[in-house]
Amino acid sequence: MSVYDDVLEAICELADAAQTYSDIVIGSMPPDNGISIAWSASSLNEFMNKNAIVTMTAVLNGKHCDQKSVSAALGEVHRVLTRRKRYPEAENFQITNISTLGAPIYIGREANSQWLYGSSLRVRFFLRGD
Repeated sequence: MSVYDDVLEAICELADAAQTYSDIVIGSMPPDNGISIAWSASSLNEFMNKNAIVTMTAVLNGKHCDQKSVSAALGEVHRVLTRRKRYPEAENFQITNISTLGAPIYIGREANSQWLYGSSLRVRFFLRGD
């Protein structure tokens, strides 16, 4: 796994505190009655010692047969992730901040009556070199 996968896994573990109707899976499209997260864009500011500050955008999407459930779940994940004062760190990274880039919004409704909501998070982390 890459350091980017490690950071995304750490975010999923943090989001478990939101206690939503579903565990968060990694991927751009959630399963029915599910929530998913995936990277969508990034920028990197590299230093002479090969350490770097990385800013990445993650899309957080949810589906549910009840519109209020999916909207509330994504909102709670955003609240849990963005209100923290301390974030995880490991040998190769340290998350420094997570903020809301795009609040949860209605995207559409699928033929099987699943309401689809989407949002985005800005994740900043320190990438450690060798």
